[in-house]
Amino acid sequence: MREAMTEQLRLALDAAQAQARQLNQDFVGTEHLLLGLLVVNHAAHGESEAVRALRRNEINLNELRDSLVKALPHSVKAPMVTGDLPFSPNAKDAMNAAIVSAQTNHDRRVSTRLMLRGLLADPESEIRASLRGCGADLDRLQKTLDEPAQHAEK
Repeated sequence: MREAMTEQLRLALDAAQAQARQLNQDFVGTEHLLLGLLVVNHAAHGESEAVRALRRNEINLNELRDSLVKALPHSVKAPMVTGDLPFSPNAKDAMNAAIVSAQTNHDRRVSTRLMLRGLLADPESEIRASLRGCGADLDRLQKTLDEPAQHAEK
């Protein structure tokens, strides 16, 4: 399914791998996926659909990033895994939810907006707690993510 993703989502998944390795994690979790969505947002790639949704909801991206990093465990021992780190069960669920959303909506590709929707699907996630800590109205954010993207990702 990787070929059916937007370029920004591919970059975000690569960034999530890097974020997990930087924290010496043995897997990519949902928090790493959101960190990856935040990292790829820069001029070279344009603003992603996920970041546009977060900004529309007045969420401070730096504050959100700091909250996520603080919530994650930090290990001093580097992971033994070579190549890509495996996804945690919750990260797999979020990715699957994004894929199903794309298929249901007849979207040609899975975008960062759909990935963020998938990440919000778990009511007990640290992501929801971090967003709430940044003052996010999760119902409003969900409605924003449910709307079709005004500017599709590349």
